[in-house]
Amino acid sequence: MSEPQIVFENVIKRFGDTVAVDKMNFSIEQGEFLTIMGSSGCGKTTTLRMLAGLETPSEGEIRLAGKRINEIKPSDRNTPLVWQSLALFPFLNVVENVEFGLKMRSIQSHDRKQRAMKWLERMEISEFANRPVAQLSGGQRQRVALARALVTEPPVLLLDEPLSALDANLVVRMQGVLSRLQKELGITFVYVTHSQSEAFAMADRVVIMSQGLIEQIGTPKQVFREPATRFVAEFVGSNNILTGIISKIENRKLHVDTEIGLVIADQSGHDDLATGNPVDIVISADRLNLYSLDSPDEADSSSNKYRCKLVSEEFIGAIVTLLVETENGTELKIQKQQKDLDKDLSNVNLETGQQLWVSWPGESVYIVPAKQSAKFVSPNSPTCPPTFSTG
Repeated sequence: MSEPQIVFENVIKRFGDTVAVDKMNFSIEQGEFLTIMGSSGCGKTTTLRMLAGLETPSEGEIRLAGKRINEIKPSDRNTPLVWQSLALFPFLNVVENVEFGLKMRSIQSHDRKQRAMKWLERMEISEFANRPVAQLSGGQRQRVALARALVTEPPVLLLDEPLSALDANLVVRMQGVLSRLQKELGITFVYVTHSQSEAFAMADRVVIMSQGLIEQIGTPKQVFREPATRFVAEFVGSNNILTGIISKIENRKLHVDTEIGLVIADQSGHDDLATGNPVDIVISADRLNLYSLDSPDEADSSSNKYRCKLVSEEFIGAIVTLLVETENGTELKIQKQQKDLDKDLSNVNLETGQQLWVSWPGESVYIVPAKQSAKFVSPNSPTCPPTFSTG
C-alpha cells in the first residue's frame, strides 16, 4: 500500500521554551480537502508554515510523496501558500501577478502569458488582466491570488485563512469557487481557518487543534455530532454539555445523574462504560425541543424532560436561538427553524420568564467518557488525552 501524499510523523515545533506543536501524527491523502481549525495560538498556522517550508520542525519528520522535506527550501517544494493578506504585488497588473511564479521558473514569455490568461479565464476575471490590482474588489483580488498559486499546477495548495477579509456574501461565493476548483483539479488542499462554517462547507476532513495538540480528526459530520473530547464539544457547534456519573445501565440505556437530574442516553458505542464512570453529556442545540406546559403528551414521549423558563430569544433569519434555564439554574441553548418553533409552540406567546418543557430523546445524547473529556492543561501535561492519528 502506497504512503499518503503528506505525512506528519512525531512532529514537534518549539520557539525557545514554548512548544507550538507537540507530537503531531497525521496524514493527508492525495486529492483531499483538509481543514485545520482551532483558536488563536493553537498551532494551526505553525503546522501550515512547516508544510510550506517557512518553519523547520524541531523534531520529527514531514514527508511529501514519500520524501522527507524538513530541510527542503519553500521554492523547491511546489506547495504554494495563499495568504490571508493575499500578498499580491501592487507594482504589477493582474496578469503579471499571475505570471510571476512561471517567470521564476524561467518559462518563456509567450507560454507564461498564455497559461496566465487561461487561469484568469477559469477564475472568470480575464477582463481585468491589464488592470492594477489596487483597482480590484476583495473577491477579485482573491481570485487573482488563487490563479497565481494554481498556474504552476502544484500537487498541493496551502491556504491560510484566505477568506477572512471578505464580506459574508463573498465568503459564501468563494467557498463555492474553492470547492469546485479542488474537485475539478484533484489537487490536495490544506486550509487553515477560524471559521466553522468555512471548514464544514468545504472540507473532506477537519483537524481540531488545541495548545499544539490534535484533539480530533474526522469528517465534518463526525466532528460536529461525535466530538472526541469536551474541548471539541465546546469549540464546535452550539452544544449543551452536562457533567454526570453513570448510576445504572439497563436495556442498553445509560442512566446518568447530572446537575439537572437524571439523563437517559443510548449505550450504543459505549460498551466499555460501567456504573460509577464519570462522563460528559453532549446535546446539540438543534436536538432540543420546547413544548408548553399544556402539552405534556409531546414532552412525555421523550426520554428526557425538564421544566424550564425562557431567558432570551434571538431571531436570525430563519433560525431562532433560545436560552432557557432549568429549575436548578442550568442554562440550555436551543436552535430551531422558525417554522418548527411556531408549530411546537402554536398556543404560546413566547416572552421572557415563560414556563416551558424542554426535552430530547436518548438517541440525541452523545457521551464523552471522562478519560477523553478533560481540557488540556499544557502541551506537555501528563494528564492530556492522547493525540489522534489517521494512519
